[in-house]
Amino acid sequence: MDKPKNIFDKIGALIPGYRGYAERDGRRNCDKLLRVSLADNIAAVEKVLYERINEAIKTKDKDLMRSLEDCRKQLNTFNSRVRYAPYGETSFFADGQIKEDELLNIYQLDLDLAENINVLSSKVLPADPHELGSLTKKAKESLEKRNSYINEF
Repeated sequence: MDKPKNIFDKIGALIPGYRGYAERDGRRNCDKLLRVSLADNIAAVEKVLYERINEAIKTKDKDLMRSLEDCRKQLNTFNSRVRYAPYGETSFFADGQIKEDELLNIYQLDLDLAENINVLSSKVLPADPHELGSLTKKAKESLEKRNSYINEF
């Protein structure tokens, strides 16, 4: 019988080189690793959009090309915002600074962001520009919630 995954297992599965948020010294590194990994996923989505834009150019579909380029620009900006998102000072990740329930909230916000980016990544090929814009907006909102929560500290 499989044990249901907890939030730490889910986040750990998304982070290459994951060592664990639970280690005080590793929290900042894991947070940065997660953000870099997510930004790399967004960059891969942007690369697929470049390919779709080139196809639209070949078929002379200017409306599709413009729509896809707008999506690509949004993703490029979003990529930078994810890569350089605030992650708090050293004291933020210290054991005495943050309570366990607050830390769990941050983990959940990180997981929500990662899941939204994974959905975006999985739908980049079949989705139309309107749907891509909607998925990007949802991912941006999850990043904003995460950043707002962290900035409270």
